[in-house]
Amino acid sequence: MGPTGFIETGGALQAYAAWVNTTWLHSFANYKWAWATMETLHFLGLGLMVGTIGVLDLRLMGFLKGLPVSSVQKLVPWGIGAFVLNTLTGVVFLAGAPYQYLYNLAFQMKVIFMLAAGVNVLIFYAGTWQRAQNIGAGQAAPWAARIAGAVSLFLWIGVMYWGRMLTFFRPPFVVPPK
Repeated sequence: MGPTGFIETGGALQAYAAWVNTTWLHSFANYKWAWATMETLHFLGLGLMVGTIGVLDLRLMGFLKGLPVSSVQKLVPWGIGAFVLNTLTGVVFLAGAPYQYLYNLAFQMKVIFMLAAGVNVLIFYAGTWQRAQNIGAGQAAPWAARIAGAVSLFLWIGVMYWGRMLTFFRPPFVVPPK
């Protein structure tokens, strides 16, 4: 942490933000209606992702036992598509206001929670998924799958929380170098 309380990497953030400000994506993000359109797509993607991945997490945790895990798993490709949509719109936001995101503690925490969620998914599908995929209606998931579902739900709630906190943790205006 630097003196401002934000994670800093020397001049790397400053150099990256300065470079992003010169790209076509920065111009696009600040074009009339682009930001509002990206916000709408980001919100829809968030709802779709939480609505699909969240259902699987809840099923693994022991809720919605009337559903076989294999049926709920069919929703996951929609969640992956929503994650891709949110990643793309998030890149547009970052390009549009790099100084307001890169130096924002809430943005940094959101990225950390997203990375942790990704690690959780990799661990789940590398090991526990083989035992969890054949769980039928009314059956309980193995403890490892329950924990993976709870951790996933916690992390995605964290991503949403820190995403919402972006405007409240906005750093003081940083003047781009000339």
